[in-house]
Amino acid sequence: MKIFALIPKNFNLSKKLTTLMLTIFLGGLIIGSVIFYNILFDSAKNELNTQANVLISTMDSVRRYNQDKVHPLLEKQSEEKLLLESIPSYAVHEVFDILTNSYKDKYGEYRYKDAMINPTNLKDKATDEEIKIIDKLSLSQQDKLVGQNIDQGFLMINGENKFYSARPIKITQSSCLNCHSSLDKSPKSLQILYEQGKYKPNQGFGWELNKIIGTKIIYVPAKQVYKTTNEHFVLILVIFTAIFAVTIFLATLWLKKYVVQPLNRITQVAEAVSLGDMDVEFKKHSDDEIGRLADAFTRMKTSLEIALKRLIKKRERNNDESS
Repeated sequence: MKIFALIPKNFNLSKKLTTLMLTIFLGGLIIGSVIFYNILFDSAKNELNTQANVLISTMDSVRRYNQDKVHPLLEKQSEEKLLLESIPSYAVHEVFDILTNSYKDKYGEYRYKDAMINPTNLKDKATDEEIKIIDKLSLSQQDKLVGQNIDQGFLMINGENKFYSARPIKITQSSCLNCHSSLDKSPKSLQILYEQGKYKPNQGFGWELNKIIGTKIIYVPAKQVYKTTNEHFVLILVIFTAIFAVTIFLATLWLKKYVVQPLNRITQVAEAVSLGDMDVEFKKHSDDEIGRLADAFTRMKTSLEIALKRLIKKRERNNDESS
């Protein structure tokens, strides 16, 4: 294999193993880093998406409570003067502001918006990108491509990259159309505001039952996604590197003790035998390949001793015959 060719041939076994493991580690680290980072990035997005959807569900609960409990109590007072407290969307934004201000460390950078195609309040007017999200949610509902009808992704807003989580706004109760079907059917207090020019004539009307008219969307700075991903990635990288460093150390230590040192002893004994020292012994310390190598050298030494003895005897006989 080409990876083995990268290891210098003049390295000893310990250096060769260390070099091989480091090469494998670096290659695995590069490939693993890309895979792990993508996994962690998706995990961070899902985590923020889960938090965002919990918040949206909470705001839906506030909206429902205001619509079912608060609005009926203020309905008569709102006939003469429109009370903002009777409007569910107003309650939602007020509660969300209280939440983000009370828990700035966790939700301080979260932003909520009822992005509408034709809202009463122009602050809720959907941007071009938000209209695309609304269209996507509408198609998802029609084709039933998304079970919970949720969309998420990234958008550039005022030069800042944002991560968003969105759900559709759908008119499911006919009572919602009391203020948004047409101007002549809306409460008098609302008609007065239109007559005073606070709202444009067709602004906030034409809503239809069971139609998606906007999206409830929460924005989080994209840096939050990258921050969470980077924190987890660095932690995993440190753990992975530490484990591999310990593995290399233990493997090198084992190699020196059970391979390199026994081979060095066999080499030293073999050199001594080659110089004529037959008193040294090839000691066997294990039954593995190193032990079998020691046995082979012992047999070779024994054979060499027998051959030398025969050679000496033969020379002695020749000397006796010549004399």
